[in-house]
Amino acid sequence: MIQDSTLDVQRSKFARATYRNDLLRAPLMGILEAGWTTFALVIAIRYFDASETHKAFIAGSGPIGFLLTPLTLYIAASLRATPSRACAIVFGTAAALLAGASLVQTLLFFTLFVVLSQVAAVQQGPLMLQIYTENYTRSERGSRMTWPFMLTALSSIGFALVGGRLLDQKIEAYHWIFVCMLLAAVACARVCLKIPSSPLSRENVGNPWQSFSLIWKDRFFGYILGTWMLLGLGNLLTLPVRIDYLANPSYGVNASNTHIALLMLVIPAVTRILSTKMWGHLFDRMHFVTTRNLLNLSFLLSIALFFFTTNIYVLSLAMAFQGLSLGGGKIFWSLWVTKIASEAKASSYMSIHMALTGLRGTLAPFLGYYILSHSTPANVAIIGMTLIGIACILFEFIRGHARLRE
Repeated sequence: MIQDSTLDVQRSKFARATYRNDLLRAPLMGILEAGWTTFALVIAIRYFDASETHKAFIAGSGPIGFLLTPLTLYIAASLRATPSRACAIVFGTAAALLAGASLVQTLLFFTLFVVLSQVAAVQQGPLMLQIYTENYTRSERGSRMTWPFMLTALSSIGFALVGGRLLDQKIEAYHWIFVCMLLAAVACARVCLKIPSSPLSRENVGNPWQSFSLIWKDRFFGYILGTWMLLGLGNLLTLPVRIDYLANPSYGVNASNTHIALLMLVIPAVTRILSTKMWGHLFDRMHFVTTRNLLNLSFLLSIALFFFTTNIYVLSLAMAFQGLSLGGGKIFWSLWVTKIASEAKASSYMSIHMALTGLRGTLAPFLGYYILSHSTPANVAIIGMTLIGIACILFEFIRGHARLRE
């Protein structure tokens, strides 16, 4: 009894330290998120006049990195590294590559450094999940994630407004965007070192093949991953096309860089902030399928509103629904494996979830741009909505599964 009490006190202390440092890390992540998801593509389109292939690689750089997370996790476990130290190395590597993106003058090297920097940064995903699983109790994980996600969104709003105005005044000043990002990555590395965590174990993590085998050995996990694949493809193939839809004059919007930043980052970030605490509460207390399908329907409505208008107010409403979806989607994507996996195996489950996210995220931009090159943005939207609709139905089939009853 005394030992259990001591463990509870230690876990509570670790939870406070984790939460405190995650709050410091969150606004830095907002700067990085805004830079990679929006400004990198805007710069590629409007400064370098990038081809569809270059744009697809930039849009898919995060998901490309997800494909490597099982290997990164295995290497970290083989070295008996703590997740905190491994995260610091990941962000330090990203900072070095962002320095390259801020200095180069050619499209090829700009694309290379932007892609590799995000590939490096996303390796922190399963490492941070292991920290959350170890230091937070099952009933508090969703709630603990809300304020960090809100601060990330607030930071992305500020950086989007300042960066968009800077690029409107002088597109050649894009170098400063990446200087800010590399400083944020360095600061992330320092903060991560302060988060308490235990060394990773090869026995729990396994090698990449053992992790991948969970897909067919744990058939319930495999079913959810397959359903999530359809959902993710439906949403992700439309995301980079949204920026093209706003920036390309031939589609009738031809928005300024500031308006693009407002639509793609600020409006969704505001609704994401306003809804995050609600979604965190629902994640901890509501049935997995109910909350997941509420999010899916919000994503579907965002696509339906966005691609069939040039009206700025309707576009704004569409992106508000996107932000509403992201408010819960970020929490669900980051934590859902803790609903079905043991604490010791959570990082292995997460690495496979991330790897398959990487697969669809790598394919989606190329698929989206391929469809766009042969048709219209509206057709991209119809295909995306159809895939999300099918995923909603498939999620309903597992509503009564024993592993989802709490």
